Amino acid sequence: MGVKERRKREEKARLATILVAAENIFSEHGYYQARMDDIAEAAELAKGTLYYYFKSKDEIFLHLLERESKRVHEEIQKRISEESSFLEALEEAMEFYLEYFEENHGFMKMFLPCMCGFIRFEDERTLRQSTKSFEYHGEYVREMLKRKMSREGVSFRLEDLLKFIKTLQIGIGLKLLEGNKAEAKAAARFFLDLMKKVMEAKP
Repeated sequence: MGVKERRKREEKARLATILVAAENIFSEHGYYQARMDDIAEAAELAKGTLYYYFKSKDEIFLHLLERESKRVHEEIQKRISEESSFLEALEEAMEFYLEYFEENHGFMKMFLPCMCGFIRFEDERTLRQSTKSFEYHGEYVREMLKRKMSREGVSFRLEDLLKFIKTLQIGIGLKLLEGNKAEAKAAARFFLDLMKKVMEAKP
């Protein structure tokens, strides 16, 4: 292995170490209390080395959001096909969110406040990028459900459904963080059973 290739591997490994450390710091201390010094110490790196990769904690936070948004988007695409029904799509989405939230407690602890609008970045550009990364995933889900609702003659408003799903996601995330897996699953099942009854009752 040449010097250039070895340097690339080392930088990639160092970046991964930084992101793990940052996620732990954000989830433990929250966005506002987290400091670059804390992240550098947790990653066992000099502060100058951390600034070589990221200029601010906002950039690190955004990088983590974009990484997870991409993961979520790719997994949703795999799980929900164009041929699946409206109810099947909802069930697959709920099952995925339950699994994802349960397996990614650290990220959820840092992300839920952002999802609820409790975090205000100092840099407006960072805020726009943060919103954009999740709008991309949200737009895919929106269009997918819109096509299925149109195809199956679902009469209620898509926007109302999406607002309800977001609220349910937040509630499920909080229950899982509290260790109440049974309650989280019960909430998802209640929603799916309710949607099934609505679909069965439509003319």
